[in-house]
Amino acid sequence: MGKGDIKTKRGKIVRGTYGVRRKREKRKETVMAVKAKEAKAEAEAKAKAEVEAEVKVKEEAKAEVEAKAKVKEEAEVEAEVEAKAKVKEEAEAKVKAEVKEEAEEVKKTEAEKKPVEIKKETEEKKIAEKKKATAAKKTAEKKPVEKKKETAVKKATEKKPVEKKKETVVKKAAEKKSENKAKKDGSKESDKD
Repeated sequence: MGKGDIKTKRGKIVRGTYGVRRKREKRKETVMAVKAKEAKAEAEAKAKAEVEAEVKVKEEAKAEVEAKAKVKEEAEVEAEVEAKAKVKEEAEAKVKAEVKEEAEEVKKTEAEKKPVEIKKETEEKKIAEKKKATAAKKTAEKKPVEKKKETAVKKATEKKPVEKKKETVVKKAAEKKSENKAKKDGSKESDKD
């Protein structure tokens, strides 16, 4: 355990190395270095504060511009709505005026008509109503006749129960024959094997 041993304190001193057995002494910071660090930290904090202030100012300006634009858009929309409402009211007023004028004209023309003409018109209306009623009655009378014809056609085309039974019996017989043939064919094939 001498100067040549790597792990001992003496060996570390001779070689000029450090380790667990020989630790380095921590250097004390000088007053100048401490002040420089503090000044640097303050400068960084100031720069950061300035950047944040600039960002804040920009955001506020942006918010103001957006708010102004929003107010402007709302004012434009309100103006459009008011203009449309005015146009609508004017159109409604015109329509009402036209309707009143037409009603007055109709009253004047009716007053001018002779009582004889009014009677003729009412008689013509009554005649037209009677014609419609008779036409409706005729169509109502035709419907039962048509129904009778349809039922007669159905009866003629339908098969009688006796014919239906015959058909089912014939079908069953044909099925049995085909089954028997299949069984015979199957038994012949098994005999060959």
